[in-house]
Amino acid sequence: MASVLSLAAACTGLTGGDSEAVAIEFVAPPDTIAVNETTVVNVRVLNRSGDSIPGAAWVLLSLTPDTIGIDSARHAVIGLSWADTTRHTGTGRILARTGDLPSAPFRIVVKQP
Repeated sequence: MASVLSLAAACTGLTGGDSEAVAIEFVAPPDTIAVNETTVVNVRVLNRSGDSIPGAAWVLLSLTPDTIGIDSARHAVIGLSWADTTRHTGTGRILARTGDLPSAPFRIVVKQP
């Protein structure tokens, strides 16, 4: 809740209506998934008041497509591979986007099953 309140304070003075997106927030995203595991990711698209915009369209993008895949139909991430052979883990990064507005990247560790 504190992050939403600070976001609302940071958005003071912005112009635009209640249906205009100014931020995207991941909601309880996974921090670790296994190779071949698929996990749904939820986000909130926020307006200048810090309120969710119901029905806002958004997509997930993988910044590390060799490590994290995207199931666009389900808004889900898929663990594809891990790179560190000593720890059997790898790190992937995703972001969400609505229109031209991207979220901050989010890091997910992919581990050996």
